[in-house]
Amino acid sequence: MKNEISNILKLIENGETFKALDGAKLFYKKDQKNIDAIKLLAYSYIQLGNFDQVIKVLEEGYNKKKDLKDFDYYNNMGYALSQIEEYDEAISYLKRAQEFKNSPSVKTCLAEVFLKQRDFVKAGEIILSALEDIKKIGTKSFNKYANIFLLISEINSALNKDEETISLFNQILQNEFNENIFFLLANINPNSIEKKIIEIAEKNLLTNENNYKNKIERFNFVTPLYFGLAMYYESKDKEKSEKYFDSGNKEIFNSTRYNSHQYQERIVKTMNLYVKKYKSFDESDRDHGKKNFFIMGSPRSGTTLVESIVTANDKVFSGGELKSGKYIIEKNILSNEQSFNDLNHKFISKYLRRTSYLRGSYEYIVDKMPENFLYLGMIQKLLPKAKIIRVFRNPWDTAISLYKQRYVLNIPYSVSFFNIGVFLANFEAINLFWNNHIQNKSNILDIKYEDLVSEYTFHQKKIYKFLEVNSNYDEKRRSDFFSQTASTRQVKEGVHRRSIEKKDFLQHKSEFMDALLMQREYWGKKNILPIDNKFFGYSLY
Repeated sequence: MKNEISNILKLIENGETFKALDGAKLFYKKDQKNIDAIKLLAYSYIQLGNFDQVIKVLEEGYNKKKDLKDFDYYNNMGYALSQIEEYDEAISYLKRAQEFKNSPSVKTCLAEVFLKQRDFVKAGEIILSALEDIKKIGTKSFNKYANIFLLISEINSALNKDEETISLFNQILQNEFNENIFFLLANINPNSIEKKIIEIAEKNLLTNENNYKNKIERFNFVTPLYFGLAMYYESKDKEKSEKYFDSGNKEIFNSTRYNSHQYQERIVKTMNLYVKKYKSFDESDRDHGKKNFFIMGSPRSGTTLVESIVTANDKVFSGGELKSGKYIIEKNILSNEQSFNDLNHKFISKYLRRTSYLRGSYEYIVDKMPENFLYLGMIQKLLPKAKIIRVFRNPWDTAISLYKQRYVLNIPYSVSFFNIGVFLANFEAINLFWNNHIQNKSNILDIKYEDLVSEYTFHQKKIYKFLEVNSNYDEKRRSDFFSQTASTRQVKEGVHRRSIEKKDFLQHKSEFMDALLMQREYWGKKNILPIDNKFFGYSLY
């Protein structure tokens, strides 16, 4: 039995998560009452992000073994609940876990929950306590608990304490170089890195390239160096910076799976089901969504800037990129057997309850998950009183911005200009589809990023008028805005035009354009094409 467990854990450690799940299922099938089998199966589902299944396995497995509920049970339940945005329950389980063991992983999860609730001070206290715990374990544990350093960076950004993060990270790097901390420091302020640290990073890159072979090791010891060095040289040596970005993205491309055809098939299925089952549903007598705002668009299109404007008052709570709406729809909408009434009940009972909890005493809450654009029509049917802002940006500027981010898992297409081109053609197609099929456009406002930054005051007022936010706009509140996205520090810099008409990576532009136009041909065969051959008004050449 010990060998089976260790073999499955080894697969997880090496990044072979699907094989690990298969092994955990077989182990569990042999003896479903075995606590180790239950824990291992739940842990395997965690690695794949299937948190509903984690909760189901743990609840069913411990149903008749309540006296055996231990640290692993409460910790994994708390983590899974936090990931499906059941924050109140998550806090309760995580605090129970703490009664069993003083664990940095529990504190990290708690800090992340309080960060989501925008209780930055409490989140900061907890994460600094977790840092002290891992310091006692030793510097070798820093990669295992890498998320602690990411959260320190995010929480201090929210508290306008970037200088404290820079000082801490520089101190760590002076004592013992760490690839992930180097990357985080470069992401905050590449100019704060001393030249000798850069020399160590470049030397380590050569060594690590040869020494680390499996994808988990390369994720920790190779990829952060490529992206950190790329950011450092961005303002100093453009050619060198672009080479590092290319190498970092190639590294991720070689170690991840992204199937653009599956994404395309999901869009086609969504379109077909909407026309067949949901378009004719009459929502005129329903009042759901009057407290909910949505901001949608391609990642890196300006959605964070728009969110900072929408929440620069005392009426609107920033929910950030909420997973719930997209997840609930994806889990249910793609089932041919699911009726609209069933989906409606599940969505209302979960999504509105969760967003109401986060909203607290605020009048409204904004959900800024960019890829909600995939389900705009469904969201409009489910929450007919919700207000929706779509953000568009020049596709080449968007592509460059995506390529410069180390997304790894959440935006897998960002690692190649070919995949980005295919994605943006798919983005165009689904939005053109919604333009043609949604009947009520009065609750949708389209904003172009370039227009927003060029005529900022005009568009700020236009946004507030559309949302009917009866509150004064506060520019300081906007400039202090925090979001758990790659754009948060750029938003704090203020509104500017520096990200318009970029000239980077021109050697890749033909690859990007060919992919976008090729994918356009696919949608053209389904009669989905822009009338003027432009990308929502943007010229592609």
